[in-house]
Amino acid sequence: AGVVSAPPVIEEATTGKILTTEWVDGERLDKSSKGDVTILCSIAMNTYLTMMLETGTLHCDPHPGNLLRTTDGKLCILDWGMVTRLSPDLQVTLIEHMAHLTSADYGEVPRDLLRLGFIPESKADLIEDSGIVEVLADIYGAWTGGGGAAAVNVNKVIAQLQDLTEKNGNLFQIPPYFAYIAKSFSVLEGIGLSN
Repeated sequence: AGVVSAPPVIEEATTGKILTTEWVDGERLDKSSKGDVTILCSIAMNTYLTMMLETGTLHCDPHPGNLLRTTDGKLCILDWGMVTRLSPDLQVTLIEHMAHLTSADYGEVPRDLLRLGFIPESKADLIEDSGIVEVLADIYGAWTGGGGAAAVNVNKVIAQLQDLTEKNGNLFQIPPYFAYIAKSFSVLEGIGLSN
């Protein structure tokens, strides 16, 4: 407990358009030369998964300047001015989707994609021939085939999903909440790999 924090809000200096917080001493995670940066990146990934799957409140501005290694070696996530909320139903569907992919229950993936907002209801009958199930199966196959999340190249995954969006633009869409998660993991992977 207490490994991750956010700066306390200064209520009297905060409005509906301006979020003012206390100053936090530390250094940008991506600029730190400390030996614990890779561990802090793992903690940050777990934190974003917790936000997504437990709390339902997701920080939506995860660029390197908003991830701070505090002077006492903890992670501070800065700039909470942009957040999104995930409903409990969406959180359960995300968990079910991951379970379907990791257990190779690909028959359920099209329904998951509809419920998660990747495919519009009006295009449900086109999922089978879109290639999305195969791409997701490939991604999760790499993950579960050994090495866990480290075996997954986040930037390659994002590129594959963007390629599907370009090829099937009227069919496949990347929901905003997922774009924030993908950006977060990409930023964290980049920091972790550079240290």
